[in-house]
Amino acid sequence: MYEIQSKYWDPKVELMSLSEIKILQERRLRQVVEYAYARSPFYRRKFDEIGLKPKHIKTLKDINKIPITDKYEMRIVSEKSVEEDKRPFADFITVPQEMVVTIHCTSGTTGTPFTAPLLEPEITARGIIATGDSAARQFWAAGLRPGDVLAHMWNLGGAMVGGGNHIIAKGACAPELFLTVIPCHVGSTEKVLSTMKQVGATAICCTPSYALYMPDVANKIGIDLKNDLQIKAIVTGGEPGGASVPGLRDKLKDLWGAEIFDMYGAPGVGLNYECEHHNGFHIQSDGTLIQVVDPETKEELPHGQLGSLVGTGLGMAAFPWLRFNTEDQGAISEEPCPCGRTHPRIVSVPGRWDDVIKIKGFQLHPNSIEKVVNETKGCSGEFLVILEKDETSKDKVLIKVEYEPDVQNVEQLRDQLEHDIRVMITLKAEVELVPKGSLDRFVMKKKRVIDNRSKDQRDKFDQAAKVVSAKYFD
Repeated sequence: MYEIQSKYWDPKVELMSLSEIKILQERRLRQVVEYAYARSPFYRRKFDEIGLKPKHIKTLKDINKIPITDKYEMRIVSEKSVEEDKRPFADFITVPQEMVVTIHCTSGTTGTPFTAPLLEPEITARGIIATGDSAARQFWAAGLRPGDVLAHMWNLGGAMVGGGNHIIAKGACAPELFLTVIPCHVGSTEKVLSTMKQVGATAICCTPSYALYMPDVANKIGIDLKNDLQIKAIVTGGEPGGASVPGLRDKLKDLWGAEIFDMYGAPGVGLNYECEHHNGFHIQSDGTLIQVVDPETKEELPHGQLGSLVGTGLGMAAFPWLRFNTEDQGAISEEPCPCGRTHPRIVSVPGRWDDVIKIKGFQLHPNSIEKVVNETKGCSGEFLVILEKDETSKDKVLIKVEYEPDVQNVEQLRDQLEHDIRVMITLKAEVELVPKGSLDRFVMKKKRVIDNRSKDQRDKFDQAAKVVSAKYFD
């Protein structure tokens, strides 16, 4: 597949013209719609309810005829299947059970996780998910080449995030022996760091939280990240905003002395990755078709406008994803990237729409606070937002922020943070500084908000979405 001197893993695909990409997507869209309608009871029922047939999907514009699906609808269908003593994915699956080689589930970050079965072609070298060619393009764009040793720090478990260590064991994340992979367990950080030093690891794949956590452990066991290790690239993912949050990338780069590359993936949208220019996530458009829709009306938005990302997988999967609403914020650009890759880019993924907190008439997103904290000298980068009611039943925002041991004037730092946060979020918040190490560390997905307000005033977005999705079952 690759040529060692090439800038691209697969130049034939990565340098396709936009017109060629759209022709390919159109052909694969028709194929996957026919496939899903013929094999998936779930999609066949959705189509029949509105009188839609595969023959009605002829062009890319016709994709908007397909109803949007969301996690709430899928969760309800899965729970119903279990109640009927069937597997949770029984209504979605397109193949006999014996063809399924592995089963994954969502992380459950926003509710009860639902399961998704995968076929052998989906997880091997040509798979268009977070494995195989898809992952190879990402790691190649991060500057890794044959001979590099990747410490892949995702626990063995059901969640698809990171590809799953058992998939790596099958060689899926190292197609054609492109990388040497160390499957790591994030619960044994001291051992992981020691192993990385011994074998000469040159790259890491993990969450931003874990990349921020490991330097503290390294310091305790006497490992100098910049001098004792050979890490040249860190690929992060699995958290809203991730290393794309301004300030966090610079902090990680300073701690490790390595280049930081973020990735973004979700059901239907595939794996999207950064190149050396860090100006958005390159979409692997040969395997997925991504739209941006208005989070309220669900109408498609033009390129450049921020909305909710909706993805359609273009492969023959055991679990098809047709117009799945990820509820992740993003915008799409078709402007050429200086790296030469021609596929459109997701130019912003600041977080999930259902991570947005409504308070005092404002919309607050944790990533806005994270930007301020990471760009303020003297802060460790860790913070926690606590929402409560004061004695007059008004909303109150308390932000606990860790400060570094060498901070001389804690009160001055607190005043600076309160001012900068108010400028950023146009909302007055009380800042409480706590010594570094006081807040819980999250090696997988971080928890940034604790909402102690009354039930009827929190999770408004989530509740509204459930009401909307209930229309499918009226």
